[in-house]
Amino acid sequence: MKLVKYLLYIIFLVLSLVFIINLMEENDESFIRDTFYKTNIGKDSNNQSDSLSYAVDQVMVKIPFTDSNSSGIKVWIFFLAVLTCGVVLGFFIALVQIISQKREIIYQRSKLKKMQSELDTLRNQNIDENLILSDELVDDGESEPTVN
Repeated sequence: MKLVKYLLYIIFLVLSLVFIINLMEENDESFIRDTFYKTNIGKDSNNQSDSLSYAVDQVMVKIPFTDSNSSGIKVWIFFLAVLTCGVVLGFFIALVQIISQKREIIYQRSKLKKMQSELDTLRNQNIDENLILSDELVDDGESEPTVN
């Protein structure tokens, strides 16, 4: 189970890196500059007549793996979406951790009950009372117990 969990984390990390690289490629300097010049602040600061085809109120960001002709979404919406995805992902990771720890606790409790039962069984066994110990000396000078 741990191996699968770590494998999923690595896959998620690789997918995140691919997304970030594509995000950087989609939002190159010219795209950001063009969307800035379409804002009211950009219009006031520098008159760029070639990029004023439509007005936007904020700088836009293109999302990777979407329509290449789209104008993008607002930056604050993008950051809010990324934050929301991070919170949801963190919740699911915490949920998986809690479930795996609960499973481990249940396994350890059942193992403890099994060991306790085995220990009680060993404690309750009778000692063989047919064992007779004698103090007679044998030829080598040691005393050995004899069993009948």
